[in-house]
Amino acid sequence: MRKTFTLIFSVFIATMLNAQVNPIDFEDAGHGADWTWTVFENDTNPAVEIIDNPDPSGINTSSKVMKFTALQAGQPWAGTESMHGEDIGTFTIDETNSTITLMVWKSVISDVGIKFVKPNGDADVEIKVPNTVTNQWEEITIDYSSRIGSPNATGVDQIVIFPDFNLDGRTQDNIVYVDNISFSAGQSQNEAAPMVAAPTPTESEENVISLFSDAYTDVNVDTWNTTWSVANYEEIMIDNNPTKKYTLLSFNGTEMTSPSVDAATSEMIYFHLDVWSPNSTAFRVKLVDFKGDGYEGGNGDTEAELSFTLNLNEWNSLTIPLQDFMDAGMTDFSDINQFIFSSDPSGESTIYIDNVYFGKEEIIEEEEEPMLAAPTPTLDAADVISLFSDAYTNVNVDTWNTTWSAATYEEIMIENNPTKKYANLDFNGIETTSPSVDASSTGMMYFHLDVWSPNSTDFRIKLVDFKGDGYEGGNGDTEAELSFTLNLNEWNSLDIPLQDFMDAGMTDMSDINQIIFSSDPTGQSTIYLDNVYFAKVSSLETNTYQNLRLTTYPNPSNALWNITAESFITKAELYDVNGRKIFTKSYHNTNSIQLNGDQLSRGIYFATIISSHGSKTIKLIKK
Repeated sequence: MRKTFTLIFSVFIATMLNAQVNPIDFEDAGHGADWTWTVFENDTNPAVEIIDNPDPSGINTSSKVMKFTALQAGQPWAGTESMHGEDIGTFTIDETNSTITLMVWKSVISDVGIKFVKPNGDADVEIKVPNTVTNQWEEITIDYSSRIGSPNATGVDQIVIFPDFNLDGRTQDNIVYVDNISFSAGQSQNEAAPMVAAPTPTESEENVISLFSDAYTDVNVDTWNTTWSVANYEEIMIDNNPTKKYTLLSFNGTEMTSPSVDAATSEMIYFHLDVWSPNSTAFRVKLVDFKGDGYEGGNGDTEAELSFTLNLNEWNSLTIPLQDFMDAGMTDFSDINQFIFSSDPSGESTIYIDNVYFGKEEIIEEEEEPMLAAPTPTLDAADVISLFSDAYTNVNVDTWNTTWSAATYEEIMIENNPTKKYANLDFNGIETTSPSVDASSTGMMYFHLDVWSPNSTDFRIKLVDFKGDGYEGGNGDTEAELSFTLNLNEWNSLDIPLQDFMDAGMTDMSDINQIIFSSDPTGQSTIYLDNVYFAKVSSLETNTYQNLRLTTYPNPSNALWNITAESFITKAELYDVNGRKIFTKSYHNTNSIQLNGDQLSRGIYFATIISSHGSKTIKLIKK
């Protein structure tokens, strides 16, 4: 009898520990509307209100919602909490309830945080996710699975909500509406799968030997899952794109013997594959060359294995130089018969693979001159002082080729657009003395020019200010020179902060009389110029080509954003929400790039993507 009572009591306790109220919908007949909500750290702590849905036109058609007013004078972490032991019940965070979704309506971008508290007040730190849109309902997801197993996630009986968590402070009182807080089973790492297909390769078909890719004609592969492999294999469709999937993976062999791959005489220099995994902690790639006489033939075989750490839950584009395999001991690439990959955790890894091919360096023929005109500027005319551009009324320029210049100068037409051409360039002077350019009192912040060159290896720009009394007058002159590496055979839009010239030693910008540019190779460079102007704002903050289309995924991301454009991407610049530039990176002949935010804090960032047809600024969210 005692054993039966003990068993019933244990079941009763276990049930009580998972008596969670779900969902919290604030409806009259639902949960949350009649709870005791306490507001904290919000200055005068105005009470939350349960009101009629102010915007039922969007994704949230519920009748009632919670209204929270985050006061400007309140703390960044101001929030509201339910009553211990009365409202949400007593439960434990586990696999069945660790995915939390809620709907929010906010007028600002800031973090939304959730945490759970035990009866004695113990709690793990809140988990925060930013909203991504304003003035409309948005459903956000908070992954609480990292708290599973924590002592502070066992037997919790209070939910705490931070609707407007903003460490930068508020500039006004912010009203936030919250609704439909629900708890569901988290998708386990092994169940997670790509939602989008791998990036489409852009290499020319004649420069690859493809084993598997919709982008190319594939050579014959005997098998993608040898009899000696330890993995479950299937071919699936992701976003209408064939993809290889391997589960319970220890190692897997792919064989191509009829024919094998001759990467040596075909001048292949790298091996490429796109890999996606929810749980791989170490991904390894091995190539095996039979050296012309079969596996373990008289010539022996040669092989090498390389290891990679993947960014989980996103596509990783691995372009591996064959030289890396040589450095690891491989001696021949003329009879490659096997491609073997393995992963940790052994026997538990899940791997998705696409775009498996060998590639060689693409030879780019040097162009003599641009085929397309420079991008048309889109800044407001009131924000620029233009020296040369069809888009604006230009101020007077005394000369675009001073008598002391070392360059051959002419003005040509490219697509009916006037363009400056300088050949045999060593250095060239441009003079603006009647009048000079006053960038200081006019509030100019940038110097812009579009530059195209088939051969410049180092392009330099110098500004010279006469300080009001002529060249080398009594006040002296001030000048500074900056250097740039151009992407050849395409337009480079240079938006140079005047602060960069100041940082290089220039002390005045009120009497700019000369612009001097030079280039290596000295006396041999060819340079085309257009759209030369000073500006109050960066032209890269606007879309210089309205039809430029970008694809970005995943976004939000834990670490890595994949960005694809329909034209060649030449540069990417990343800024924080305060406009501070975090980094700049240049690219050449690629439509697809990856921005790594692994070292960034969670929050909102802005990326300016500059292409051969203009630029566009997009918002990125780091989870």
